[in-house]
Amino acid sequence: MSFPLALRAAVTWSVALLLASGCVRTADIIDEPDAFVGPSTPTLEAGVTPIVDSGLGTDAFPPCSERPIGGCQGPVDFPCAFSTWVSVTAAKCQKLSMCTTNGWLRVSLGAEGCVDAIGMDRPNEAAIKCFAAEFGPYRCPCRTSETTYFFGLANTPDSGTCTGPKG
Repeated sequence: MSFPLALRAAVTWSVALLLASGCVRTADIIDEPDAFVGPSTPTLEAGVTPIVDSGLGTDAFPPCSERPIGGCQGPVDFPCAFSTWVSVTAAKCQKLSMCTTNGWLRVSLGAEGCVDAIGMDRPNEAAIKCFAAEFGPYRCPCRTSETTYFFGLANTPDSGTCTGPKG
């Protein structure tokens, strides 16, 4: 029993299309909004965060180009994880300061990839020393950037607990 020529061509064409489509890699990396319609959550804004004297601009650390890559190294497709590094470091320094840091933190990354400024609206010396120790010796594979972190407003030496929204 023989298949008609048109049917054989259609089957061959379909198999070829199926095989060709199996070798395609696509990635949808666009953050499209979802279909949720509802009340929006309020956003917090850092406002003015004066630069603190952290020692980052001194010769306490090697030149930026000589520093190793720090905790801001992201995955292959997204090599810069600066905001994540700042959030993780802020949470670590909050604990090391006995959860007494309040207000806003602003961290600026310079053109060479090193943190060049730390700003806080409510400076905490223990936290500032921790930030300098965590950010100072390292650089990032990132462009100039700036990110903020909110510690909350109710952290006191007596409470010993960290409160308020994070990140």
